[in-house]
Amino acid sequence: MRNLFIIAMILFFANGFAQSKSVETDPRDRKSRELMELAVEYFKKNDFNKSTQLLFEAKELAEETNNYELTAKIYGSLSHQYTQLNLNDKAKEYLDKAIVQINKMPEGNAKKLYKGLSYLELGNIVFDEKKYPEANRYYKKSLEEFQSVSSVSAIPVYHYRRSLYNIGNSYIFINKNDSAELFLKQSLVIKDAENKELDLFINKALSGIYSKNGDYKRAIDSLQKILISKDLKNTRLESDVYQSLAENYRLAGDNDRSVFYNEKYLELSNSNKEKEYKAINSAISEEQKDYRNAISNADSNTKLIAVISTVFLALLLLLIVFILQRRQKEKKAFELLIDNLKKNQMVSETDKTEPEIKTERITIPELAEKELLEKLAKFEESGKFTNPKLNISNLAVSLKTNTSYLSEVINNQKGKNFNAYINELRIAYICKKIYNNKAYQNYKISYLAQESGFTSHSSFTTVFKNITGISPSVFLREASKRNHGKEH
Repeated sequence: MRNLFIIAMILFFANGFAQSKSVETDPRDRKSRELMELAVEYFKKNDFNKSTQLLFEAKELAEETNNYELTAKIYGSLSHQYTQLNLNDKAKEYLDKAIVQINKMPEGNAKKLYKGLSYLELGNIVFDEKKYPEANRYYKKSLEEFQSVSSVSAIPVYHYRRSLYNIGNSYIFINKNDSAELFLKQSLVIKDAENKELDLFINKALSGIYSKNGDYKRAIDSLQKILISKDLKNTRLESDVYQSLAENYRLAGDNDRSVFYNEKYLELSNSNKEKEYKAINSAISEEQKDYRNAISNADSNTKLIAVISTVFLALLLLLIVFILQRRQKEKKAFELLIDNLKKNQMVSETDKTEPEIKTERITIPELAEKELLEKLAKFEESGKFTNPKLNISNLAVSLKTNTSYLSEVINNQKGKNFNAYINELRIAYICKKIYNNKAYQNYKISYLAQESGFTSHSSFTTVFKNITGISPSVFLREASKRNHGKEH
């Protein structure tokens, strides 16, 4: 999942550097620009599907002319759109095309400004790949290009603030909070009445610094102010705020509010995903349209290559959609698992099976059963279940009971057999370790297996998947995202 701190409010060309419309003598240029402006409006309304369609229409017209600036804007906008849809390879492809057009422009302020924008988008792409120091360098290059413009009045305030914001935000992820706060506040003090929503993104980033410093109340206050702001229109930002509120309330010890905001986050996140999938489908259709046009103008040999390329592209994009959908399902399973762990519950596949069937039930005195349950509770808190040599016999000895009593109580009171009971304790234990301790997110699965009491990598992986519904590697990935993403 992409970094939600990348500004998704306005496309590459929005609030940009208006080219004089008198220069646009070609009606195709004028029509292309109108389509771009319309695409911006749909983007602001979170209608990425319609916005994508309009951008491709604008692209077709612009490619028929030699208007380098206009074509650069459209390619840059498509790059930004693909970044929003997590399709970074396509984003880089269109950004490279934009840079080619920018390099054809005559030297001057406009060229410097577009180069600044291209560095911003390059930073966004590598940021999304978690290459935070590299992203920071691109953002600084962007700021340098803007500052090199001969006239201060020619620098668009919005994009200048974006550079400051992105520099500050990237500093958070390379653990330089003082530098991060400095740049974020520099961006915040610059007034821009037309783009107040950027202030909300900046305050969202600042809340991440407060949270990292352990000031959860201040972080929560900042996040709540974002939610009640009349300038909040971006559903991705809103979703991100819900996620951060859930995490900060959890860290502050308020589990009820944490669960409440986590549910709101999941609901809105799913809605956003549906919009993204529609936009991806539109992008697939438009890309295929380009290929079909190329085929119609090709000779027979080229047609065959083009057909194969079209099929390959379609399959590739379908695979991307499939992967995104699977990732979403895995994320939902992860969120459910974390909620259950917070409630000290573990809902697993083993819970859906019947407890061990005995041919003859054993009657246990009520007092003995109560004492044994108390001992089991202490055993669960002790962590002794991570002993790989543990079995029902030696546990019965340590609890000063017999195996028949112990098996009967686990079956009746825990609703599962001994092995399922121990395995769930081990998996819950290691999940909490991974989720709450960042160091564990970097450990190998073989170490995690040993740490939780399993004798082999394969048995640990199998049991983990059966109990949680996701593999250990998926859980590690999502937990790591949570850590980076409280931001994110």
